Amino acid sequence: MAVANFKGMIKDRIPILKWLPQYKLKDALSDLVAGFTVGLTLIPQAIAYAGLAGLEPQYGLYSAFAGSFVYIFFGTCREVNIGPTALISLLTWTYASGIPEYAALLCFLSGCITILLGVLRLGFLIEFISIPVVSGFTSAASVIIACSQIKNLLGLNIHGEKFVEIWVELAHHITDTKIPDLILSCCCILFLLVLKYLKDREVASTTLRKFLWTIGTARNAFVVVLCAIASYIFEMNGGAPYVLTGHIDAGLPIVEPPPFSRTINNTTESFIDMTKNLKFGILVVPLISIIGNVAIAKAFSQGMPLDATQEMLTLGLCNVVGSFFQSMPVTGSFSRSAVNNASGVRTPLGGIYTGILVILALSLLTPYFYYIPKATLSSVIISAVIFMVEIGIILPIWKCNRRDLIPTFITFLACLFIGVEIGILIGTIFDLAILIYLNARPTINIEHRKLSTTDYILVRPTTGILFPAVDHLRMYLTKNPSMNVVLDCEHIDKIDFTAAQSINMMIKDFRKNNGQLIMLRPNLDVLTRIQSLSDKQILIARNEIDLIAILGESKSVTLDDIIVSKTDERASTWL
Repeated sequence: MAVANFKGMIKDRIPILKWLPQYKLKDALSDLVAGFTVGLTLIPQAIAYAGLAGLEPQYGLYSAFAGSFVYIFFGTCREVNIGPTALISLLTWTYASGIPEYAALLCFLSGCITILLGVLRLGFLIEFISIPVVSGFTSAASVIIACSQIKNLLGLNIHGEKFVEIWVELAHHITDTKIPDLILSCCCILFLLVLKYLKDREVASTTLRKFLWTIGTARNAFVVVLCAIASYIFEMNGGAPYVLTGHIDAGLPIVEPPPFSRTINNTTESFIDMTKNLKFGILVVPLISIIGNVAIAKAFSQGMPLDATQEMLTLGLCNVVGSFFQSMPVTGSFSRSAVNNASGVRTPLGGIYTGILVILALSLLTPYFYYIPKATLSSVIISAVIFMVEIGIILPIWKCNRRDLIPTFITFLACLFIGVEIGILIGTIFDLAILIYLNARPTINIEHRKLSTTDYILVRPTTGILFPAVDHLRMYLTKNPSMNVVLDCEHIDKIDFTAAQSINMMIKDFRKNNGQLIMLRPNLDVLTRIQSLSDKQILIARNEIDLIAILGESKSVTLDDIIVSKTDERASTWL
């Protein structure tokens, strides 16, 4: 039995052991097609995202293959592709400032934090970040990413990290715009958007539909290759009129541990110094990576149970292994995962072909990457991130719960004007503050009812009673302690010490003023907790018939009469 449990645990943590024995030839062919299709999407994106992170293009490719290989063995969702993404690249630029050593160390530490959260099963902490907050954060980050690429669209050499800084710099240097770069950018963006539109069009001809889907899926690679060929022709005839990517180091990265110290200008930065310089990135990057990766895995799980802990462990391992190849932080990409799914991937083994294609590009094609225009790479980024601005979620939130728009817009504006890391913190805190306030001010329905011999006030809380809500409830119950007040406990399924003690104090207040507080329909757990702090009998009514008897005929059913212990037969029958 123990051996069987151990084998089951091993298969849960190394999922390839489950599906590999059933792997078939038709699976291999589907994975081959999907893997190469994703690779054609990944290579131009990786080069572009390296620039977004402030790194040289080869670092984007260094980040693009290790995750694909690791996910084959430990991943649970066949569609997920691990690699550089626009959002994580932006965060890498924010914290690593374009320094390769810092990017690799951030990748390693992010992986360690992610693995630690997975081992401790602390993934539930991510649930405190609500969808409206994530939506506001993602939309703001997308806007910042798009704005940060405008300089390359215009052929400008300016610097600026935050939203306001970017626009101030653009305003100061807008007259330096290079017209050839601007024209090339407009053509590339138009070309990419048209191909994306055609890819999603429904046409009657199956052959035409497959053709449009193919060129639409590979549109990034297609436009990059065309522009690189044009640039090469220009360079052979006097020079390209727009800014090119320039030299890229050829070959695979040196396999070595991530840098735990750094020497610059005869000054050595220790591991502690580097960690301090990374600031909150050590926490922000892994949290955002986890949110994105788990969300993608859930989206493609098709309603099947998802092992979020395994996904966290796998993502952490992808980053740790990647850091030995000088990778910047990586996570799941929704766009590439969607391509994987549309390409008919059967198993995570499709990642091996994606990784091989990236390695081939590093080994054989890097000299030709010199000719890729920067405007083209920025066009690729902008054409991807503009669809990450979640305008479409506003109307559903408005229809469902307008209050959720408040943390959405607060997060969005805070990320834009203060910073993405502070923005998501502000949004989360504000969202939790609303949640706490709602628990402290639960909806309470009050009815004034009359009987033939007496009348009473019926108070109906709609949620459990915890200490933040006690004073709010007490205000309603003790407005007139000389009356009969009935506390309807139908929806009160939990109570804490503070609330139990406060109810006992209210019962005493009613007795002093010749009134009575009656508990209607309380459950066993609530009664037991209140009784543990009470030295007096507590009036309770099992139903409204008992209540009428208590109020109209002066008959009381007390806690001592009904509940002797948690196992008492009468108690279980009554409940």
